Amino acid sequence: MSPKIAIIGAGISGLSTAYFLNKRNINDINIFESKSKAGGVIQTFKNDKYIYELGPNTLSVSDSRIIDMFNDLDLKMIFPSIKSKNRFILKNGFIEKVPNSISSFLFSNLFSIKTKFKILFEVFNNKKNNQQDESVHDFFERRFSSEFADYVINPFIAGTYSGNPENISLKHAFPNLFKIDKKYGSLTKGFLMKNKSDFKIKRKIISFKNGLFDLINALSIKFENNIKYKAEINSIFEKNNKIFIEYNFDGKIQLEEFDKVIITVPTHKLENINFGEKLSKDVNIINKIYYPPLTTVTLAYKNTSFNQKIDGFGILIPKKENMNILGVLHLSSMFSNRSPEDQSLITVYIGGARQPELTKMDEKKILENVYKDLYKIYNVVEKPVFVSTKSWSKSIPQYEINYQKYLDAISSLETDCPGLIFNGNFKNGISLENNILNSLKTVKNLYE
Repeated sequence: MSPKIAIIGAGISGLSTAYFLNKRNINDINIFESKSKAGGVIQTFKNDKYIYELGPNTLSVSDSRIIDMFNDLDLKMIFPSIKSKNRFILKNGFIEKVPNSISSFLFSNLFSIKTKFKILFEVFNNKKNNQQDESVHDFFERRFSSEFADYVINPFIAGTYSGNPENISLKHAFPNLFKIDKKYGSLTKGFLMKNKSDFKIKRKIISFKNGLFDLINALSIKFENNIKYKAEINSIFEKNNKIFIEYNFDGKIQLEEFDKVIITVPTHKLENINFGEKLSKDVNIINKIYYPPLTTVTLAYKNTSFNQKIDGFGILIPKKENMNILGVLHLSSMFSNRSPEDQSLITVYIGGARQPELTKMDEKKILENVYKDLYKIYNVVEKPVFVSTKSWSKSIPQYEINYQKYLDAISSLETDCPGLIFNGNFKNGISLENNILNSLKTVKNLYE
């Protein structure tokens, strides 16, 4: 008899968990989604002119099993243009290309001669950290230089995590780097010695013809009979080795028992669910994981509005540049079908852990700040022909120093309530690739 599984949340973690369960011929899958559609943070806007993302913009893949999944779902993958391999960082008001070769590194204006020397001879850097954890900023400052930490790591963490590298834990956010440093005492030596996974492939940046929601759409169609939309969970509790869920659905309060309950929603979504006295202490702990606010602004300009070609993947903005925005993605440079040929489509990011207060401004003030910074970067003075904003009150979980206390609380919950499983971007990585691989791992751990 097939086990009866409940999955809380129909985002990428929940849907990919269902996918891998189905691959093992486990079909009694019940997905509870509080909203009227699937996807979670993956939301794609599409009309007759523009395609852009309100949440994550691309999917970075380095594992062949994910490609196999996309092929199995008959998804048409698209890849960024060659020119989008170029990435940029703003330094002292100038757009500097991130080096992607030895020669470009040697002649780059991004780093001083001193920093270049430290990077080239990092293997001889014997500055070790014997602590149990270390911030990402401190790690790269120790191994390379403060300049590298300020002008590469700071904007990278702001752009990917919406975070501050001074607060982000190396051990939890970048566990491989933490292990390499501990084992080899050098990133250079570690990367030369590191063993490759059986499933490792050259990293690819991908999207789909109609945006990332194509993936969500394919999975939600596959499991359309398994998803209960607008289902509000009231309580989750264990009794006689079964887990019970009480929920509101279709105007009625219902109670069902399950063999396993897999929670994939952000931890702050659990605050309105009653887990009982036994589990409430640990639930209250993980509810405190920090998810900073983030606002995205997508704009379309006539190509003639810029005094330079909008090229490459985008521009990251270090904190030291004292701007309101965290970075700019060049969407129309990445994928040709994202906007009309005579227009440039970009997305700007505001807020995050660096400047959360900026997200609380009204739309008019936010746009004023955006226009001011775009003028500084691109010297653009014309108004855009299209503008769209999206605000996330809670965006990406921050793997901060001492994040272990949250992971310990999750482990305690899973121990105290056998059959209760947590799987989401609050553990083992925030990327979409992490989410999918964690779902695969969760299913393997259950049924292997």
